[in-house]
Amino acid sequence: MYTDTIKYLKEPFTTHKAEHTEKIPRIQICGHKSECAKMKTAWCASQTKMRTMANHLLTIQENERKRIASDLHDGLGQSLNMIRFTLAETEKLLANGMISEMTESLAHLKCKIHGVIDEVRQAAMDLRPPMLDDLGILPTLSWFFRELETACPHIRTENDFKIEERDIPESLKITIYRIVQEASNNIIKHAKADLIKFNLRRADDALHLVIEDNGTGFNPESVTIRKGSDRGLGLLSMKERASLTGGIYLMNSVIGAGTRIHVSWKYESVAGE
Repeated sequence: MYTDTIKYLKEPFTTHKAEHTEKIPRIQICGHKSECAKMKTAWCASQTKMRTMANHLLTIQENERKRIASDLHDGLGQSLNMIRFTLAETEKLLANGMISEMTESLAHLKCKIHGVIDEVRQAAMDLRPPMLDDLGILPTLSWFFRELETACPHIRTENDFKIEERDIPESLKITIYRIVQEASNNIIKHAKADLIKFNLRRADDALHLVIEDNGTGFNPESVTIRKGSDRGLGLLSMKERASLTGGIYLMNSVIGAGTRIHVSWKYESVAGE
């Protein structure tokens, strides 16, 4: 058997020509050069767009890290330094037997520590609100709106939730929160609005999030991502968060007539569900 096989392999291919009568199909080259050129151009454009978006997302990420680092250094870091100095002074007072002054210093230190605890809680809330996992997105959004009105007394919020907590996919909850957070930050910084409306509902087998303000509005085409400006980055961040979770992002703004953001997710297209 092995001898026959070796013999077969050693014989010229032409001796077996009759045994291989099937014709091998030739690879056809597209004859429509213009169509091929269009496809190549579209592919190159999509690749360029993806690289641009990737760079923008990296910029967003780095800006967020920079903001967190700045908050920790300027806020929490300075507060801890003050506590250290107060402890050193209290130690001196104790060594000198100045009990009354030491008691007063400790009371001041206690207040400082409470302030640091509040700063840590705020930092944790900014990164990911614990109540999002404990209570859900609807209570978290209600808390966020109350905090927004407390921090910005000139802004009034209205929310309309026509949906149950169980109808909101888990994978979308943090996305919804981040979009609301980013939109609110943009409105506070740029819109000069005194009313923000939030609507979250289920309709036509889709989840809809609508955010509207009565601010100055702007021309979307004039907003570019440039050094020293985070408005374009904020808009891109919301769009990308929606896209990465299977959502459709629509933004409409008219100068003098406010801005409206509408994000919708079809339930069957929700990422991770």
